Amino acid sequence: MPTSTRIVGWDSSPTNVPGADDMTKEFYSRTSMGADFERNPVLGVQGAQLRLLESSHPGQLLRVLDLGCGAGTPSKVLMGDETRFSVIGADLSRNALDAYVGATARAGVQLDAQRLPFADGSFDVVVSDDVVEHLVDTDAYACEIRRVLSDGGWLFLSTPNLAAWFNRVALLAGMQPAFTEVSFEKIFGRKGEDIVGHLRIFTSRSIREFLEYHGFECVDVRGARFDALPDWLRQVDGAFARIPSIAGNTVIAARDADSSGPPQGEEEQPVTSPP
Repeated sequence: MPTSTRIVGWDSSPTNVPGADDMTKEFYSRTSMGADFERNPVLGVQGAQLRLLESSHPGQLLRVLDLGCGAGTPSKVLMGDETRFSVIGADLSRNALDAYVGATARAGVQLDAQRLPFADGSFDVVVSDDVVEHLVDTDAYACEIRRVLSDGGWLFLSTPNLAAWFNRVALLAGMQPAFTEVSFEKIFGRKGEDIVGHLRIFTSRSIREFLEYHGFECVDVRGARFDALPDWLRQVDGAFARIPSIAGNTVIAARDADSSGPPQGEEEQPVTSPP
């Protein structure tokens, strides 16, 4: 079974990850993000979006970077077929990487998502779920992803939606919106105890415009439910999830805007929303 790997000549201990500030490094050194990701509705949406690869990269063994891999759920659920996907996990958290390697038997690299230690065009696919909202320099993150993607490569990204229907209600009531925080130590302005370290919270519109600004074409944009809501609100949330602008999560399949379209003689088929 592979172990977490280090980039040659680089000390990847939590206190020496390039680009990560001291507070962020300390926070992620004591957390294991993604431990409960198996139940995240985002995975069902991305499973449907991955069908786009069937027309753009038919029959190829795809090089995949699971950026912000957490405990490894996307790698297991979406890319478990090792005849189709060659996956490397990457995360700032050593705890998360240890869980990832144990769960997937794949290699993992400790790094800062804003400074990727990979050559240009190293990957055909980057999957990055619930990562961008944790970063300070989101522009560097987007530029680095585009740099390490091969020509025609894909980015599959998800992030919570600041303009979710329940956050609009919360703001009208004078409450701090869900999945937003003002402290690394305590939740203020709303109920809850889980501090997840979100720094940059996007609306569905802003994440789409952000990616387009950085040279991506957003081919497929969807909503997904927010799993942390109480049971009695889930049916309502499921209905609103069909409208990306007010859904709990935004889920995007994007590719380099300069890439060619689908293979000659073929057209990309619209992806049907999962039930």
